[in-house]
Amino acid sequence: MNKLLKEFTRKAVLAYARARQPRKYLGPTLFPEQPTNELTFEYWRSQNRLPVMASVQAFGAEAQIASRDGAAKVSGEIPPIKRKINLDERLLIALKREGAGDIAMVRDQLYNDIDNMVDSVLARIEAMRISALATGQLVLNENGVIVTVNYGVPVGNQAVLPANNVPGGQWNQANAEPITMIQQWVDAVIAASGTRPTRALTSNTVVAAMLTNAQVRTMIWGDNGNSRAVSLPQINALLQQLDLPQIATYDEQVRVQNEAGVITTQRFFPANRFVLLPPTPLGETLLGPTAEALLDNEITSEEAPGIYAAIDQYVEPPSIWTKAAACAIPTFPAVDEVFQAQVLA
Repeated sequence: MNKLLKEFTRKAVLAYARARQPRKYLGPTLFPEQPTNELTFEYWRSQNRLPVMASVQAFGAEAQIASRDGAAKVSGEIPPIKRKINLDERLLIALKREGAGDIAMVRDQLYNDIDNMVDSVLARIEAMRISALATGQLVLNENGVIVTVNYGVPVGNQAVLPANNVPGGQWNQANAEPITMIQQWVDAVIAASGTRPTRALTSNTVVAAMLTNAQVRTMIWGDNGNSRAVSLPQINALLQQLDLPQIATYDEQVRVQNEAGVITTQRFFPANRFVLLPPTPLGETLLGPTAEALLDNEITSEEAPGIYAAIDQYVEPPSIWTKAAACAIPTFPAVDEVFQAQVLA
């Protein structure tokens, strides 16, 4: 083995992959990462946190038997996520040549490849988390894997606003009443879970519609609202006065490569969505052991769960591959504590 490749042992690559600073995604704050040695998941959805009042009983009478309202078990498999890339042939020649600057050039490229492959896996995990957050579902249809996970968000905690110009219509319509709708949705979440939402997540596109909305402008500026500018901090100040959730935006994007090799750009969070959130995490991001880690003699069972990365050299054909993998899925027990709305077309 080339002396440079001796630097990229399994232990060294894994340590680098897990210690590097990842991109600042929103998902880990809503679904904190949790390593697990399992390849399946199972949990109970959260129940309404409002207490059911006990009944008065006569002395010596049997206590009223409580029922477990709304409890539902969610289970499934943790899917594998993988991506790899081979070293450019020009760099393979440089690695063999070992001339001045050759080793440094190849070393830099290998570290870049580790970064890119790990970021690719983390981006796929983020897409899964945000899909659950925004739609209540996780739909996988890639490389022969067809899976749909329905997290069970209550029907009463979801809405698709109509396109016709009515008070309860889409927020880019003249007669839309977003503040009224947010209040109604907060009430729906409290009724379903006993928890008051304190946060709201949406896109810059939705915020732009709110900034020109007549109800919002009038509630901030009074009768002169239609002639004065409005900002998101002003909307949040209004919402705070009304004891309604504070709005934040998430417009992070990712590139996707299809089977034909064509690369397109897409959003994590849909531009037409508005989601109410509780003050606490929604669930966890389970990180199970990958098959690669379990079969790697240099990796212990304790190190197996989580992101895996490795660099492998092959003789025929001559190639060096950098690979990253993970087994990951978000859990979503707090489905009763969110409200998911499509507020634009």
